[in-house]
Amino acid sequence: MPMIIFDVLSIILLSILLFWTAYNGSIILVGIRSKHKYRTIEKQNRESPKFSIIVPTKDEDVVIRRCLNGLLDIDYPKDKMEIIVVDGNSKDSTLQICSEFRGKYPENFKIICESKANGKPAALNLALKHATGEIVGVFDADSLPEKQTLRKVASYFNDQKIIAVQGRTTSLNEKRNILTRVTAIEEKAWFQALLSGREKLKLFVPLTGSCQFVRRQVLEELGGWDETSLTEDVELALRLVEKNHLIRYAPDICAGQETPNTIRDLIRQRIRWYRGYMETALKYGRLLDSLNRKTIDAEISLAGPFMMVVSMLSYLNWFFVALFLSPNNPIINFTGLVIALTAVSLFSIGVGLTTAEKPIKLRNILWIPSIYVYWLLQMSIAGWAFLRLLFRRKRVWSKTVKKGFTTPNVT
Repeated sequence: MPMIIFDVLSIILLSILLFWTAYNGSIILVGIRSKHKYRTIEKQNRESPKFSIIVPTKDEDVVIRRCLNGLLDIDYPKDKMEIIVVDGNSKDSTLQICSEFRGKYPENFKIICESKANGKPAALNLALKHATGEIVGVFDADSLPEKQTLRKVASYFNDQKIIAVQGRTTSLNEKRNILTRVTAIEEKAWFQALLSGREKLKLFVPLTGSCQFVRRQVLEELGGWDETSLTEDVELALRLVEKNHLIRYAPDICAGQETPNTIRDLIRQRIRWYRGYMETALKYGRLLDSLNRKTIDAEISLAGPFMMVVSMLSYLNWFFVALFLSPNNPIINFTGLVIALTAVSLFSIGVGLTTAEKPIKLRNILWIPSIYVYWLLQMSIAGWAFLRLLFRRKRVWSKTVKKGFTTPNVT
């Protein structure tokens, strides 16, 4: 009897994992096949909206100058943009660098100093109190936006139904090492396949923390960002969806940012992300009280880290049963099928993204095997984040360390 219960439970969990894999795989396929019609920048029929660009900082002296120069280099009327830097009691020269910019461009810069850093969402809310623009944008301190960014964003907000816009981010240091290369591939899969598919199918579009834009009036009505959340970006997106506000993904709005350079930095970042997603998924289970394609997709999307944990357990279960129990158990074959489908999905994504790079280079295919190792690492991180959530370990808003590295020929 215990074995039967174990088999039934295994089949249920694996069926859920199989559904989740097939569901997201279909969205990814739509995203890869979709051809986005990039907006052409035309003269505005109305006065250009004013932007308040918020840049939270803490000990960012190796990257902040590049970010602020990039923001000033944006082709947009300077009297229609203000840059609000929130410094979280930096111990390096970040504040001095920002003060230099304010001294040169006092009409465009505001600097707000925190006596104690309280995390990114608290810094964003502090800046929101000083924002005067119609549209609030958020960039991380290592961001490097394209010159036409704000003109493109303004063209989207000409549609009064659009409340928030999420742009695309790319890796500035993609070719630094194996880790940055594989992480950049993951990022491309997220934006160019998964988010593109969600936009095409009119599903849930999450905000990703940088290169995001929201109407200030709506943002203030919602009370700003949730300072208790480890993933304040996606939490805000869920509140917008809950109020039936429209979020658009804009692949033609792009900003570069730094990918974690070391495994340690990646683990710190992803533990926060995955635990934040898990907590947010549990908090917003109420979205399913009002069933529609966006609320259902939002919950499935947020279940990602949980599915990583289930996937890891299925791997462990497969090896354990095969080695110590019954190799002929039908669960072995079913689990093997799920593992095989996951492997095929990872391989397909890797091939699709590496061959999408121009010019096509055969040696890029050699990076694909590292995707499997990376997947095992991600499952392990998600498992650790789940344990920290389960045992209610202290919640820490850990900052991702930036090194200021860039590599040439990044697209």
